[in-house]
Amino acid sequence: MKDFFMFLGFVIALNSYADIEYVPTERKVTSAAMVESNRGCFKELNAQGCGDPGEDIQHFRSCMNNAYDGLSDTCQKMMTKLYGKR
Repeated sequence: MKDFFMFLGFVIALNSYADIEYVPTERKVTSAAMVESNRGCFKELNAQGCGDPGEDIQHFRSCMNNAYDGLSDTCQKMMTKLYGKR
């Protein structure tokens, strides 16, 4: 039984092709315009009284849910991706 488990471990080790230096073929580079657009979404919510999500996440999420319909389409998509559906 001991030999069987050693053989099984050896077979599994031979079949694993892990690479610790993985580099994706297509790197996604965030543009400065995209960063500014995302910051604008948080500024828009801050102007509506939601504050910063780092300070009080519960208040931010409830305020965001109330102000969700007034956000632009790109901000709605980003907030849904970050904080889930309301």
